[in-house]
Amino acid sequence: MVCEKDPALKNRCHIRYMHLFSTIKYKVSISVSNALGHNATAITFDEFTIVKPDPPENVVARPVPSNPRRLEVTWQTPSTWPDPESFPLKFFLRYRPLILDQWQHVELSDGTAHTITDAYAGKEYIIQVAAKDNEIGTWSDWSVAAHATPWTEEPRHLTTEAQAPETTTSTTSSLAPPPTTKICDPGELGSGGGPSAPFLISVPVTVALAAAATTANSLLI
Repeated sequence: MVCEKDPALKNRCHIRYMHLFSTIKYKVSISVSNALGHNATAITFDEFTIVKPDPPENVVARPVPSNPRRLEVTWQTPSTWPDPESFPLKFFLRYRPLILDQWQHVELSDGTAHTITDAYAGKEYIIQVAAKDNEIGTWSDWSVAAHATPWTEEPRHLTTEAQAPETTTSTTSSLAPPPTTKICDPGELGSGGGPSAPFLISVPVTVALAAAATTANSLLI
């Protein structure tokens, strides 16, 4: 068999029309030569041991509403895997909060989704997924990392209206009213008994004039 050189990659070639599921081991010989000399190397392998899928694609992690310790993770089978129905893959998921260095792992026999149920509330997580043929081969490299933070309850906005306390202010004035000047009433000076005629301060003057007139008449006689 001839390994055809890959036009896109310098150090890669492809072998077409291999006998799949063969129990015969394969031997690959690579030789190189230049002006300084020639060299060759060979390896032998079993096709079942070298099956290695590409990493899963489109890994997405989302918070689960009203669940502060859950994250929902989904992904897709690598597009380079030829027939997922005939050659199913199993998956290996790892995750950790950014505040810790230790990973937690979950192996899944099928499916392309998983719900993390033991996340730390409010902490950002990093999640990666690897894939492997269900029967043979080795695990793929880790996928591109997805990041997510579990759901957290939004703070409630409380509206408080401040009400001024009802206060009653009683003011007592100690100032006496200004004095009122008035002419005395005879009723107020007497022994009481009802209203009387006003008291005239001209009475003594009238009495004096009457006495003077009597004296003048006696002198004329």
